[in-house]
Amino acid sequence: MSTMPRIENPAQHLPVTGEIAAAVNKVNAEGVLPETLVTLVHLRVGQLLGSSYFTSRALESAEDAPERLGAVATWRTSPLFTDAERAALALAEAVHTPNPTGERVSDELVESAREHLSDKEIVVLIGVLGQIGFFMPLALIGNPKVGVSFAEQWQK
Repeated sequence: MSTMPRIENPAQHLPVTGEIAAAVNKVNAEGVLPETLVTLVHLRVGQLLGSSYFTSRALESAEDAPERLGAVATWRTSPLFTDAERAALALAEAVHTPNPTGERVSDELVESAREHLSDKEIVVLIGVLGQIGFFMPLALIGNPKVGVSFAEQWQK
């Protein structure tokens, strides 16, 4: 596996990339969701994708206890997470995990999430998952350097 980026600078080929990135990075600008919850979702999705870039970015920006960050992969059985965080992590996993036997996000899952998250919080969570969705192909195909922001490594 290469440790070097596979794409020199995506914006040179698709200039609107920067504008899109700036827009999707504003999905939680009003702070509807606690930043700790957003970080937990970013970290879990990075784990699910097997992306060291996403995982390390989430850990770098985390303002959370190391015990909680270390327990994200086992959130279902860990006592360290709130009901709202569990609801968000369940939705994130459902969206980012293929289900060969049916729908990924069931009515029951959404109803369960609504017990702990408002509709506005769920919509912002959808935006956060969409934000991850925008960067996912770039991270997996482009193979950015771990520990270096997108903006820093693709300056050329």
